Amino acid sequence: MGRPSKKLEKQQLILDAYEKVILREGFGQASQRKVAEEANMNQPMLHHYFSGSDGMLDALLDRVVFRYMQALNHFSRSNQPQTNYSPTDSSPSLEQMLGFVCSEQFHEVSKQNEVFFCCMIGAGDQNSHIADKVSVVYKHLLDMITQQLKDSGVKNYQKMAYLMMCLILGHDWARKLGFGEGHNHDMTQMLTKLIEK
Repeated sequence: MGRPSKKLEKQQLILDAYEKVILREGFGQASQRKVAEEANMNQPMLHHYFSGSDGMLDALLDRVVFRYMQALNHFSRSNQPQTNYSPTDSSPSLEQMLGFVCSEQFHEVSKQNEVFFCCMIGAGDQNSHIADKVSVVYKHLLDMITQQLKDSGVKNYQKMAYLMMCLILGHDWARKLGFGEGHNHDMTQMLTKLIEK
């Protein structure tokens, strides 16, 4: 695998700066000028790499989803016996997915995505455009859970997927607030028991 392209490197640098500005000053105050200053480049360069604020926002939300998907795939590979793993297996088992969403790895990714949870969700209350973008992230999570339950032969998989997503997000928020510690294993077991096949 070769070195990432200069364009990709610059886009990642800009997204890093965008996250820092949002976390420091809030989503509403994250102007392109401030992002350019944080990235040590001039503002017109942002337009060279992204098509305005919407392009940066879309890329930032893609980054949020990518971090979770990358961590899920890594978690699945590291928790699967080597004799059963095939590089062509792209979808983790239901048990692996449940184990992941209640794991320390999931919570660590949520910490990496602090910009999403602490700033962008709140900004959606004042801005319907942001709310629409944030809902895409949650819809992606719901679709992933729904497909996993359907593929696993779970009855009422659509209703169960919504319930599971709400429980998973609630557990993750509880962890962020400091009172969900030590309950990862319990959550995995309870979610597994909820599912009827």
